[in-house]
Amino acid sequence: MSLRPTYSVAIAGAGPAGAMVVKHVPPGVGALLIDAGDKLAGSAREKLCGGMLTVQAQRLLPELPAEVRAEPFKTRIEYHDLDNRIFGRMPVGYANCRRGALDRWLLETALAETKAHVEYRPRTRLLGVREADGLLRLKLDNGEATAECLIDCTGWRAVGRWALGISPAPHLNAVQASCRMAKSHPYYISVFHSATSPFFGWFIPKSEVEGEVGAAFAPEARGSGEELLQPFLEHLRNAGLALEPVRFQGCRLTHINSVRDIWLGGGRVLACGEAAGLVSPSSGDGISYALASGRAAALNLSGGTLDHAGYRRLLQAELAELRRNVVKAAILAHPLKRRLAAALLPLAHRGAYERLSL
Repeated sequence: MSLRPTYSVAIAGAGPAGAMVVKHVPPGVGALLIDAGDKLAGSAREKLCGGMLTVQAQRLLPELPAEVRAEPFKTRIEYHDLDNRIFGRMPVGYANCRRGALDRWLLETALAETKAHVEYRPRTRLLGVREADGLLRLKLDNGEATAECLIDCTGWRAVGRWALGISPAPHLNAVQASCRMAKSHPYYISVFHSATSPFFGWFIPKSEVEGEVGAAFAPEARGSGEELLQPFLEHLRNAGLALEPVRFQGCRLTHINSVRDIWLGGGRVLACGEAAGLVSPSSGDGISYALASGRAAALNLSGGTLDHAGYRRLLQAELAELRRNVVKAAILAHPLKRRLAAALLPLAHRGAYERLSL
């Protein structure tokens, strides 16, 4: 494979973070964009993701095209606390999307709008990074490349972090089943059951006849994806959802215990999104942080020089939110604290909270 010998910046990962880097990288910069898959391919596989866009993510995006939206696009969320037998339904600001289509649209838009000189290399995996002669030597699965700096958007794999010997962020193991449904259920569902998951389970409808069921488990949990998800699938079926799993997926889910678990980069490397540890430990949202950090990284790139202090300054709001979410996650993980917090839901939603009987 023929690659230019030196780029101002290499961008590893073409998901939401990488696409935002490409879109906002300064004009004229020579950039190499690599991705382990091919998000522009029509057959691009859906990744393990509920596909929920927070209010913050929606603010960073233009209006989503029809092919990216999933239905219901916006709806209410049901809260199922199996430990405390508390069930309710309330408003939520999330928007529902198809993650594979979102990634493809973001990348297509970024490549069309960028003012930089971007060379896109799909199906190219970053295996390692080392500094030599004032440049970064990138080991790829199909050769090598050199760049003045690297923006790591490789998600939970966090290749730059590993290569530089930085301890990885804590994680859970997520499992998700794509399901057929015999009848529609128009609401999102979060399911809390501490004996099964230190996180929670979720159901996200994607149309009247399909939905995603998932949960995150402790790294030491053993069993197949189907076995791990069985308690959540059984509960949802008992709640009236006619679900038939057709495909299971699994991957790591970054789950920070403190903002000290976040690594925004150092030297010639910036880390974005999940590669930096920027994932909410209370909701699992990573898309909004990927979008914000990708944009911030690009805005703090000058030629092949990175402004680490400027990058952190632009992410102050996101880092403050993550500090709050660490506290929220500790409450949600504890049945008694969760019960006390649930008592405030009717007040928090000003009469829009509806108690359910299941």
